[in-house]
Amino acid sequence: MSSTVPDRRPVASVVYDGAVALAAVCTTVAAAIAFARGADGDALRHLGWSLLIGFPLVQLMTRFPFQVNTKHAGVEVQFDVGVLVFLLCFAPTWTATLAWALCVIPTNLLQRKSWVSRVYNASIGVLFAPVAVAVLHLLGADGGGRAVALSGGPSELLSVAAAVFAVFAVDLLVSAVSVAVQERTSVRAELAHAGTWLAAGAALAVGAVGYLGGLVEERMTPWAAGLLVVPMVVTLIATRAMRTTRDVARRTEALFEAATALHTQGRRADLARALAKHARMVAGTPAATVRSVGPGEGEIGVPVVAGDGHVLYVTAPQRRDAAQRAADEKALEALASVGEAAFFRVGANEEMHGLARRDVVTGLPNRLQFSERLALELDRARESERLDQLVVLYLDLDGFKGVNDRFGHEAGDELLRLVGARLRDTLRGGSTVARLGGDEFAVLAPQCPDVEGLCRRVLAALRVEVRMRGHVVRAQGSIGCARARPGDDVGTLLRNADTAMYRAKATGKNRWVEFRPELLEEEIARLQVIEDLQQAPAEAFVVHYQPIVDLATSEVVAMEALVRWRRDRGDEPLVGPEEFIGLAERSGTVVGIGDAVLRTVAGDAAAVQLRAGRRIDLMVNVSPVQLRHPDFTTRVAAAVRQAAAAGSRLHLEMTENVMIDDDTVEVLRDLADTGALLTIDDFGTGFSSLGYLRHRPFSSFKIDRSFVRDIATEPTARALVDGMVKMGQALGLSIVAEGVEHAEQARILREMGCPLAQGHLYCRPLPLEELGEVLGRPTAAHPLIA
Repeated sequence: MSSTVPDRRPVASVVYDGAVALAAVCTTVAAAIAFARGADGDALRHLGWSLLIGFPLVQLMTRFPFQVNTKHAGVEVQFDVGVLVFLLCFAPTWTATLAWALCVIPTNLLQRKSWVSRVYNASIGVLFAPVAVAVLHLLGADGGGRAVALSGGPSELLSVAAAVFAVFAVDLLVSAVSVAVQERTSVRAELAHAGTWLAAGAALAVGAVGYLGGLVEERMTPWAAGLLVVPMVVTLIATRAMRTTRDVARRTEALFEAATALHTQGRRADLARALAKHARMVAGTPAATVRSVGPGEGEIGVPVVAGDGHVLYVTAPQRRDAAQRAADEKALEALASVGEAAFFRVGANEEMHGLARRDVVTGLPNRLQFSERLALELDRARESERLDQLVVLYLDLDGFKGVNDRFGHEAGDELLRLVGARLRDTLRGGSTVARLGGDEFAVLAPQCPDVEGLCRRVLAALRVEVRMRGHVVRAQGSIGCARARPGDDVGTLLRNADTAMYRAKATGKNRWVEFRPELLEEEIARLQVIEDLQQAPAEAFVVHYQPIVDLATSEVVAMEALVRWRRDRGDEPLVGPEEFIGLAERSGTVVGIGDAVLRTVAGDAAAVQLRAGRRIDLMVNVSPVQLRHPDFTTRVAAAVRQAAAAGSRLHLEMTENVMIDDDTVEVLRDLADTGALLTIDDFGTGFSSLGYLRHRPFSSFKIDRSFVRDIATEPTARALVDGMVKMGQALGLSIVAEGVEHAEQARILREMGCPLAQGHLYCRPLPLEELGEVLGRPTAAHPLIA
């Protein structure tokens, strides 16, 4: 009979076992009806004696089933067929059939097995009676109202043997089909076992004992039946010994198979199911299982440490036999050890798998996991036709490198963790936040009808303040946004969002930009510019000069060197710095360009002094990228010496951003020690601070043109410029007003006390050879005014 029931039974298995149970019910009902129709005193006496003799014998015989398959708890056969043969010899056919059913059904339903196995075993047991009766009838062994006439002849003995073999064959075949359907194996595999013929021989022997009991009861005194105890006991002992031997072989083989199978599982859920399957195989019962609750009354069980603080229990029904119970416990302990090792391996693999897909600094998904999720959501969006609602954000922290350079990488990691936590807390409900690397993050919103609202929330989350070494560091970010379109893949969406993010940075930072196809074309053009910059020779960068005049005397006192790029060798106009310096800084080529300009200016110093006939200071713009170059101070020192030899002083102009970087303090001091004068360019547009001005070696600053432009028309602008002038005077700094284009602006600046001015009112940037006349006389009404 079958004793294996998988955790999730296929529908075909349920239907099949249901059909067997229905046939058993019909057989029992038919036997009961037939008995009731012919019920008399003899029939009732025969039924009573049949139950009195048959029930304890069936109870005894079913305790010694024979396992056909030593590999797992699959097909097994019972040797209670001897009791059936005896009943068919002892009582009329329908009485014997009814008595057999009444003995088999309660016996199997009271066993310690799953209810599915109990019902199935009871059903297949009931069907043994009609199978045996049919064979005996076909072979002519019945007579006198009984299925076996008890003639004692050889033909009758062969008929009984055929009936027993038929019962065994039906039991084996029907059970094999049931197990094959449940376990999804082949019927042939369930039948092809060496134990099949051994079980068949044992079944014939037990059936012969039942036939012999019928003969004794018919022809001899009842006490002679006691002689049958010897062969019955011998048969049961032999069966028990064979079962014990085969149990040992089954457990050993099942443990070896479990050791192999459990270590091939890659997930905890699959491992738990495989462990439950092999628990049934090791314990030899379908009632064995794996659960989170320990063994109950009448069960044995051992714990299995499954990792992550979870403990599972392998449990099985407790056998009555102490030796078998002890053997089961040892086998389950061995299985639990194998299971723990497998769980540890799976846990280690999951941890490694998680580390490979998770950022170690923030704990967020990394680029790999983000790409996997994005690919999955793209497929779902296509299926549901909502591609336009799938949004990817590409985020970059503004000024993060300064935090790393100033406070160290540990502080940078702290800021990254803080930003990651704020993003994760801000974006819940299906959104994915990932760190792609460096200071770049990404957000995946599978269903986002309000892109602007999403970007505003993310921008707010990026604005964080953190105290580092006594300083308050304020962080913000730039965002690029891309909506999914037909034909987009993971790489395309990330590239589009990245392109939009660079546009957000280029247009002022701390903002968001949504991707448009033309942005990609512009980015390709920018990449082409970067490539051309990298390949451009030093002589492609030429220097123009714009005079700086004394507002009181209108004389030129200094000149700012402004670089131009001759991108083509033809007659194409020169490219201004606003079109390529930012890209040069992004690509690092600004270092080479800056060196070329510095050498040119130092070399022009002598010619400038010669044309002017007096000392003219020269001013050169310096990029923050140049300040970080290790050889920059040495190159500046060489240029300062060359300019000084010609009688000129060299000024280095740099934006206010360099003032807040503590790591540049020593660089600024080193530059000042070379004799170079340091000037703050575009003052008022960045991190203007009196504290920084007092503690940095700057000698002058330039008021940005955005303030000068409106001083004649806006009182607020005039007040701001006036405040800057007074502040510079109080600090002893020289002041230059940039962007002076009208005489009214110059007049107001003179009244404020601003000493110097620069702008198109006096002269636009020109090559050195065109500045001779400008340098030789005052320029208040110079004809070169644009």
